[in-house]
Amino acid sequence: MQTPTRQRAEPIGSERPLPPPPPPAEQGLDPTADMAKNGRVEYLFPTPVFWYVFTDAAALNAELRDLILEQERAAPSMVKSNQGGWQSPTDFFGWSGAAAETLQRYARRAVEIATARMPLPANLRIEFHLSGWAAVNRKGHYNTPHVHPMAVWSGVYYVDPGDEPPDAPGAVLEFAHPIVASVMTFFPGGLPTARLVRPEPGMMILFPSYLQHSVRMYHGVRPRICVPFNAHMRIVGP
Repeated sequence: MQTPTRQRAEPIGSERPLPPPPPPAEQGLDPTADMAKNGRVEYLFPTPVFWYVFTDAAALNAELRDLILEQERAAPSMVKSNQGGWQSPTDFFGWSGAAAETLQRYARRAVEIATARMPLPANLRIEFHLSGWAAVNRKGHYNTPHVHPMAVWSGVYYVDPGDEPPDAPGAVLEFAHPIVASVMTFFPGGLPTARLVRPEPGMMILFPSYLQHSVRMYHGVRPRICVPFNAHMRIVGP
């Protein structure tokens, strides 16, 4: 049997070097006053969320909308986290047409940009395989909380966020706090436990696949259309 490799403990701050230590406390200064001035907080294990809004995407979105609604009329829905609504199989980036090809290029580039901003080893070479699916929600439809197992990044591109009034509470994308116990123990009621995102046309959001998320119930009339996707990683060399 092969002996398991022991994980080496890294010192606090090893991923992001801490700033240089403060100068020694002044003689006679109350140590607690010096602590209030020079004590530090380091945020461990932050959750990266990348987002961008394509401002000149009206023509692309119109083409995507027609393509997706045509497929919705032709094929039954997959049933996953969606409560009502329609979802295609995970072959969206294989659909014919320039619109699907363009969106795949945008999604791949977003994955590359977000990955480049992670504190990974500089010589790590990675390839990504993307899978995507189209999703249509109408009035009364929503998505239950879920994660996307086995992917590295997950994302979504909003073709048409629908026509809910800006002050309506529904149809937002909701990210839950990834550390469940913190909601009960770490200043409960005083710190945010979720992040709500109101979609915009042309908005692309990328997040770790482990981050639990859901979509609140939609109350609009016009279909709410998006293309979620996953990025699966393969290491090709150091």
